[in-house]
Amino acid sequence: MSSLFANVLNELSKIAYRKKTWFFLAATLLLSIGGGLLLANAQSGFGIGAVTSGDYPIKLLGLFTVFFLPLFVFMGAADLFSGEQGDRTMKILLTRPLSRFKVFASKQISLCLVIAAYLILALVGSAIASLFLSGGLTPNAVLDWAVAYGAAFVPLAALSFIAVFLAQFFSTASGALTVSLLLYVAAKAGALFFPQASSYSPATYLDWHTLWLGNPMAMGQTLNVFMFLVACSILFFTAGFYFFDKKEL
Repeated sequence: MSSLFANVLNELSKIAYRKKTWFFLAATLLLSIGGGLLLANAQSGFGIGAVTSGDYPIKLLGLFTVFFLPLFVFMGAADLFSGEQGDRTMKILLTRPLSRFKVFASKQISLCLVIAAYLILALVGSAIASLFLSGGLTPNAVLDWAVAYGAAFVPLAALSFIAVFLAQFFSTASGALTVSLLLYVAAKAGALFFPQASSYSPATYLDWHTLWLGNPMAMGQTLNVFMFLVACSILFFTAGFYFFDKKEL
């Protein structure tokens, strides 16, 4: 267990040294705070208050979970697996006294931890921006924000398991990223034409956090979606490790 923990720290340090990690961090803050300031100025100029301080973090979360964070998830999975295979650093890592399972699990855990960190950063940034918008803040609104951003982690984590699974079939980060993005776009587009089939796609539930907001009648649906996402995570984690374990590096 200590070796797994140590390698998680090692993977996190590698992620922290990448320029794209800091780009996403900066972009998260800029989109959160800058977007709030621009929206406040625009609404003030037109004399309207379409988006209040209590609504802004939730609406911003919808943007993050559909567009911004999936891109980071696909890039992270591609870099951690396909990218390291392509530049031969994966082979060096496997010479250490670590089982392949611990190597695979530490990379997946580190990706999930960074997703959680981005969600926390987005929450803090949007909360700061909400202070510039009209409408007073209430403890219930702040609680809703925390619940929504916490709930958003579950489908994003499930998406990371799928991205890691797909990365096992590529030896370059660009190839894994391209295919992951194409499949994601196809899944989102397919939901428009085949809404019944879309219920079996984890990408459909990236707005799952909305079920947690002021709708007690949705608890049954919330539990069903949670179990589906957990099942998908277990399935793709197992399949991803199977192909990682069989891979010749």
